[in-house]
Amino acid sequence: MKKAVQQILMVTVLLIFAGCKKDKENKYFSGTQTQTTPWPEWIFHHWVWEDEGTTASAKQLVADYQAHGIPVGAIIIDSPWETGYNTFQTDTTLYPDVKGMVDYFHSQNVKVLFWITGIIDTNVHPLYDYADSHNYFMKQSASGGPVVQSWWKGKGSIIDWYNPDAVSWWQGLMDTTLALGIDGWKCDGTDFYCAFAQYSPALGTTIPNKNDYSDRYYRIFHDYTREKLGIDRVIMSRPIDNYGYGDLGGDAFAFTPKNIGWSCWVGDQDATFTGMSKALNNMYQSDLYGYLGFGSDIGGYRTDNNYPATGRSKELFLRWAELGAFCGLMENGGGGEHRPWMFDQQTTDVYKRFVLLREQMVPYLMKTASARYAEGRAMMNFISESDYSYMLGDDVFVTPILQTGGIATVKFPVGSNWVYLFDKGQVHAGGSTQTVILPLNEFPVYIKQGSSLLDTLTPE
Repeated sequence: MKKAVQQILMVTVLLIFAGCKKDKENKYFSGTQTQTTPWPEWIFHHWVWEDEGTTASAKQLVADYQAHGIPVGAIIIDSPWETGYNTFQTDTTLYPDVKGMVDYFHSQNVKVLFWITGIIDTNVHPLYDYADSHNYFMKQSASGGPVVQSWWKGKGSIIDWYNPDAVSWWQGLMDTTLALGIDGWKCDGTDFYCAFAQYSPALGTTIPNKNDYSDRYYRIFHDYTREKLGIDRVIMSRPIDNYGYGDLGGDAFAFTPKNIGWSCWVGDQDATFTGMSKALNNMYQSDLYGYLGFGSDIGGYRTDNNYPATGRSKELFLRWAELGAFCGLMENGGGGEHRPWMFDQQTTDVYKRFVLLREQMVPYLMKTASARYAEGRAMMNFISESDYSYMLGDDVFVTPILQTGGIATVKFPVGSNWVYLFDKGQVHAGGSTQTVILPLNEFPVYIKQGSSLLDTLTPE
């Protein structure tokens, strides 16, 4: 979403709905694990994507990561990939053999997700006309036609998910893409547009609340994809996204149903340290709300004009990548340059170091997710809203670097001693405070003394 549109939309939602409730093989990952959890293991590996792409650029992106020794667990085929929004028909000028592309990535043990929303643009004929003539769109009231909403990909109308015929028809459209054998969807957040279209023709009344509408949107993609392709399929979607408004009530800003929110991302931040702090604020709020797993676009989604060559500074990119390695979801992509080797060799080496640490952490993340899911809690539990320090599970303590110069003030949690991951000879007493200035290849990550992770995690 564009920033101005988002902010206007969020204010409107608050006014209307305030108070409403509601795999290439690597040495860390064999790709042969049996799934015993509601989520597959692959969601905790390193994901990549590009803002706009083609078959050739997508294959090259993954091949270049692999050539630099950086494992890739999944790639997102982002917009635009369709002939229109949203036809589910591949634009063959961009992806001439989309099935071959998906099969190729699977041969590399790389999972594939496709971007999508729950809207049809008015210029998509005859699809829009068919849905309109069958009363499949949400409205403002019983009288009049569907609400036509301006959004960041044009003008369109959102589907009435309360209409079983509309849902069946939509699932029929999904079948074309599901036949490719994809591994999931990146479901972008058009569900908030129900703030402007609250009347369901199928119900014959206004919808119960925004969260109920959102619930239906995400579950259709999650549940139907699993029904067709198996339980190892997931959706990537937003948890809490408050767009800088702070804690004004989680329900107003919640997107995905919590019990399928395993691979959530807080998106659309600027490529600045302020943008990183805004991402962390959304993660903080997502923790309070009880989402299980979430992360953010490494380096920020939008570009910073101060860095025209890359769209972001090397320092910011690396600090965000280091943070991403210790989040519920590690994903890297967006506008401008996100490929580490396009910065310099040091950036590539540091990025690789943290992705390899991430790969070593996968068993711990799986164990943490299982324990937290049973408790209805997030994998990341924030300690402070001022410095965004947090626990990742029981044994990992992280204090993000939020400014240039590698400076952070670390306030160690009481009750344990803490061992610095990048120099295990450094042990800090719980309850103590230390100001650190770290080089670009280190990050304020501390392991609880006595944890088996001290043997598992070995920075390379």
